[in-house]
Formats: sequence, structure tokens, C-alpha cells
Amino acid sequence: MNRFNESTTSIKTGLLFCLALLCFISCKKEPIVTITSDQVNITTFLDKNSDKFSEFRRILDITGTAGYLQAYGTYTLFLPTNDGVKKYLQENGKTSIEQVNVDSLKDLVRFHLIEDTISTEKFGDGKLNSLTMLDQYLITGATNVGGITKVTVNRQANLVQPNIRLGNGYVHVIDNMLRPSTKTLAKAIEANPSNSIFVEALKVTGLYDTLNVLPENNNIDLQKKYMTVFVESNQVLANAGILSLRNLTDKYSPNSTSYKDLNNGLHMWAAYHILFYAKYLADIVSSQGHPTLARPEIISSQLKNEQVLINDIMFNGTYEPGFLLSRTTSDNSAINGVFHYTAPYSPAGAAATTGHFAVKKRDPFPVYWDVADFPEARKNPSFRKSGAVAITYAKSSATAASPIKGWWWPKTGDGVYYRNAAAGEPWVFADYLNLFLGNVAGNARQEFIEMKSPLIVRGKYAVWVCYRRRNQSGTYPTNIATQTRVVVDGDPLPITFNFGEPAPLGSTSELEALGWKYYTSTGNPASPFLKQTYNASGVYSNNPWISKRVGTIDIKTTDIHTVRLEAIQGSQNANDLDMIHFIPVDWSSQILPRFKVDGTPDFEPYPGTH
Repeated sequence: MNRFNESTTSIKTGLLFCLALLCFISCKKEPIVTITSDQVNITTFLDKNSDKFSEFRRILDITGTAGYLQAYGTYTLFLPTNDGVKKYLQENGKTSIEQVNVDSLKDLVRFHLIEDTISTEKFGDGKLNSLTMLDQYLITGATNVGGITKVTVNRQANLVQPNIRLGNGYVHVIDNMLRPSTKTLAKAIEANPSNSIFVEALKVTGLYDTLNVLPENNNIDLQKKYMTVFVESNQVLANAGILSLRNLTDKYSPNSTSYKDLNNGLHMWAAYHILFYAKYLADIVSSQGHPTLARPEIISSQLKNEQVLINDIMFNGTYEPGFLLSRTTSDNSAINGVFHYTAPYSPAGAAATTGHFAVKKRDPFPVYWDVADFPEARKNPSFRKSGAVAITYAKSSATAASPIKGWWWPKTGDGVYYRNAAAGEPWVFADYLNLFLGNVAGNARQEFIEMKSPLIVRGKYAVWVCYRRRNQSGTYPTNIATQTRVVVDGDPLPITFNFGEPAPLGSTSELEALGWKYYTSTGNPASPFLKQTYNASGVYSNNPWISKRVGTIDIKTTDIHTVRLEAIQGSQNANDLDMIHFIPVDWSSQILPRFKVDGTPDFEPYPGTH
């Protein structure tokens, strides 16, 4: 089968925005309906509807692709009407299809075709996950004019009649021709005079050349085949007091003109604005961290109130406001990727930012992660509300989407329960997670649960798991509850822990040497925390809040990380997890602070035997 000598690539890069096409369509006064054919293929469909599509049919004849689209396969065609083709001709100073270069017409056909069957259910506010046969992406979105919502394609055409199901795929009728990108990222960014200072910085650092390579000439490094650029316009730079390239060099490289050196300040600044792969806005908000060319530095992202925020984080207890990516001027396609424009951000209760940003270099710092604090829990009325009912997070099927973004467990049913503390219990922030975790043949409990950590700065960390020792039935070690391994970004830590395992006895220093500590605090030096006890028979007789060191991990990138709890053996519902501590191995203390119920850190060293 003729493939126009072009390869087709399907790149699946994450979730679309929450604003899906069905929401767009629901605003329309006229419903969009699906038309099903009796196995008529695309070319035959055009022939049967020549009054609407004869111009595009002529393009197929001239390019020799009519037979290709008559063959069976799986395609999606964005089909311009006759009026749409005539608009294209008029805008390009042509009066007939025959006046357009044949190679250009072939590119146009490829750009309107995707070798995949895509209905509007897969549309959203962002790019389609499959490349066109020209190896460029299409983006879809919506505009509202006069109370009527119109679905747009590439901001160049409106969707007129979608979801025409044919024998070899889908046809979506549009009212204009789509224009493929003809410039590389470097050339497309340079084409706007308002980007002149940013472009000068790219040129003196050599990164302009990196962004000026066609994808087919850059296949050795697949990460750089398609790239993403965050552009700071002259106005954004002016907002930060930067009016020229000289201002930039004075700020980031005052003592060196070796701008192409990877460690040069200006080079780092420019490289920090470039991401690997083509990431449209939908891709950016689907992940919380993105590697940049300023390795190993990353940028963080989030979607808040329909705003795309970059580097807007809480770090070490301090809020650091970030900046916006402009929704209206971003998602600009180029041959080898996409570029976005930064914009100022005015967060409530904090100083406004300009849209200008620099590399955020971090030194390793402790992360005392309260695992029960995540967006889905915060949105629930029961969050940190004493006496409120538990919140159950379950999956309707094994393949269903997780009810907690970024988290995962493999089986149908319950994964985690969010619970508020009972009166008098010292859970940090008065809440915890009850994990439905176990590894017993035929058991419905989850064999593993994956969670997303807060931002952790690259470096070496001791990892401490903070839980309440508890056996659902029997006593330890006769009943081991759930023996669990911690895995960070695919790297298993060497020491397992058990939700029924008690801490040994000893002083604070003795416990630390054995890899144990108490992590809660009453604030009372006479009775700082509930200590481990045992009865006359040597059986542990209470359920204190304890923490076990499960190993050391070398965090390679400053990022949000995946932490998996794997059940090795045993099973119970009462796996109660409160916190996970990542503490730099060279930090001043692995023991302090302990934490009070309200989350207040307590740095008071409590001597004595526990």
C-alpha cells in the first residue's frame, strides 16, 4: 500500500484536559450526530457527495492518492468543503487547484489524514494523540460566538459535520483547509519580531541550531526529534527589567562570554526554557514534572482553575508563585515541535510574577510527606474534619482510571481509604490512609499501590515509613500482617517493613542505629509519644505510631516521583500509613523534628529509653 513515502508515528503522551469535547458539544444549539455508512470507503464517499467535496477529490486525483483512500484501512480524514478549498486558494493567490505545486498538495493531503480511527470522543482542548501522516500534530478546541459553541481544528477551521463512519475510518467535515507548519521551531519563533531578544539568546548559546533541525535529520536522539519551547516575549522580559540581550548576559553570565558552554549561566537559562518531546498544554498539565535541556533541572506544572501554571510550588513550607502559559497564544505548532508563551501571574495573597523565569537550582532538603494530603482528598468535605466519614477511593474495573490522579493499583475495587483520626490519636494533621493491601492468592486486596510524592530535590535520601503498628488478627510474629517493600521510580529499597511489626526497645540513639524512630509528638517532655510496650510473656501489647528506615535512595532529578508500596506476603485491611520521610543522608538529624497532631514540627530532643 502506498504510504506517500512517509512514516506514521503514534505518540501517546498522557491525559487531555478535563474540558472534553462532549462538554463543548453540549453548549451547541444543534446536536452533532454520527453518520454510519454501509462500508463505503473515503474516495467513494467523496464521489457520492461531489456537490460538497469535488475540490478535495480533485486534489486526490492530482496527487495520485485517490486509490489509496479507497483501500481498506483505519484512517481519520479532516475533509474540507468546496468552499473551504476555495478559501485556501484565494488566500494563496490561486484560482484553481492545478496552480498549486504538486508536492505542496501531497503535504496537504498528509496533513489532513491520520492513520487511526479518531471520533470526537477523543477530541479535547489540546492536541490529538496521533500524528498526521505529515508527522505533525493537530490541535482541537472550542470557541463560543453568540451562544453557539464551535469546535475548531488547528485554530484554522471549524468542525461542520463530525463522526461520519465509513468503511475505512472516520471523516470529519471542516469549513477550511488546514495549513501544515512550514517552519522549524527556531524559524517559527524568530518570525515574530516580539521575540527578538529571546531569539538572540538562542543564537548566541547555539540552541537556535538545536531548534532548527528537521525531525527526519534528528532521529539519533529521539528526545530531540520533537521539542517544546517556553518563549519569553520582549514584553515579558521588559516586565522583568530586561530590555536587551546585554541585560540578559549581565544577569546570567556577567563574567563569561562562553555562552555555548553547557554550564554557562545564559546557556542554562535558555536551555531551561526547552523541554524534550512535543508537549502541548494538555501534555504539560498531565504530568507534574518535565525534564529540560538544562539537565538535570526540571520544571513543574499544574492546572489550577483552568490556568496552566509553571513552577508554582510550595517548597520547604514557603509558597513560590510561578507563571502562566497563555492559553490563547500557546500550542503553536512547528515542524519539529511546539512553542508556548509565558505570561504574568497574580496569585491571591502573594506577589505577582512577570512571566520571566530562571533555573531553580535546589540543594537536597527533607520532605516530610503527609500521604493523606492530595488534591482529591482536599476537595472532599470530609478532609481533615473530625468525626467525618471515611472517603473510599476505588476502581470500577481493573482498567478503569484511578480516582486519584497519578496513583494506581491493579485490581478492581478498593485501593485506599482516607480517614480522620479518632479523638486522642496522634496522627499527623489528624488524618491517615488505610491501605487495602495484601498478597494472598485469590485475595481481592491490592498487590501494590502507587502514589505520587511531593517535589523532591535530587540527592541521596534516607527513606522512613511512618505508620501505626497494628495486627488485624493474631499477634506478631505469628501473624505478620502485610510485609511491604518500598519502590521509588522502579528502584526497590533493600529493607522491607511490616504493618504489624513493632519497634525494638532502646534509647533514641539506639533505635536510630537499628533503623527506627518515633515520629509523633505530644509536646510533653514527660510523655513525648506512645511508647512500644510488651506483656509478661514478651508479646507486644499496644499499637504505637512508629517509623522504620527502609533504605537510602539516590534521587536523580528534582521532580515528582512514583512511590510504590508492594505487598510481599500477608494481607490485611488495617494497613495504616501516615507519612513517608525523605531526609538527606547528611542532614543534621534523621530523628527530629517529630510532629504534633496539627502538623507543627517539634525539635525538642527527648532523652530516655522507649
